[in-house]
Amino acid sequence: MINKILAYFPDSVTHNHFPANPSLDFHWFHSTGQEPPWISIPKEVISEDQLDLLKNLLQYIETDQHTSLSGKALAWNDFLFHGGAIPPAANDEVRFIQFRMQAKHIEQEEVNEALQGFFPDHTILWMRDSYGMIVQEKKEIIEDADELQSISATFESDFFIKISFYIGKFQTISRKLPDFFTNEKQVFLELSKLTNRGDVFTFEKAFPMLLATQLPNHLQDILSHSILEAFGDDKELMATIKTFLETNSNVSLAAKKLYVHRNTLQYRLDKFTEKTGVQLKDFDAAIVVYLAGLFKEMG
Repeated sequence: MINKILAYFPDSVTHNHFPANPSLDFHWFHSTGQEPPWISIPKEVISEDQLDLLKNLLQYIETDQHTSLSGKALAWNDFLFHGGAIPPAANDEVRFIQFRMQAKHIEQEEVNEALQGFFPDHTILWMRDSYGMIVQEKKEIIEDADELQSISATFESDFFIKISFYIGKFQTISRKLPDFFTNEKQVFLELSKLTNRGDVFTFEKAFPMLLATQLPNHLQDILSHSILEAFGDDKELMATIKTFLETNSNVSLAAKKLYVHRNTLQYRLDKFTEKTGVQLKDFDAAIVVYLAGLFKEMG
């Protein structure tokens, strides 16, 4: 890949390490598994279309953002993306909470101040105007999905910004951590392409969503002509089944979330079973139905 880019852009330069003060006259890219792994291309020789294409093929480094970082944020940025030293930390394990914002205009300083208020003890690292991460060291009390959901709602009501979070897994701080984060970053990127809702995701929530959208054609056909036929255009029935399964098949809790009587919920469940012959109390059947619902929703 690097050799082809060099042939196409002969003024490009390769590097074994990312410089401490990268030139702002160049676009900088990183290619995992290539030697040398870094390449800089003069901004004056590359078009916008070519830049967009390369951003999809290689990891693009925002040099303007890099030069504005300092302290722990700079240390984590260099460690995760540039092969830098392992940052000092009070705990042996950390996790990364990625966030992505949607708004016509984002006042980054104002938003960053709000994030610092919500996460005063953690490092916040911006990688784009609308995308960044929170580095959380493991401690006794840690934010959960419900708290992040409340923060997301606050941003939408106070700043008119939809914000999505992806809560990563706690991992030991080691040289393997950057690769692990790269995988989590890819998961969040794929989720962002599927939905533009402000939401809070974990791997457990993301995995079935991604799985449902990557089913081979023959499995899609089977679902469409069996489970999904029962739903038809009945969005109410699909929402009922999905909520019932997400509440661990708890009729009382599902009815409360749907604002319906238990008897109404049970009637809808019986209606679905009558149409499909599928018993939702069966664990394997419940998995298939849940994936089918996600497939229809994401599609």
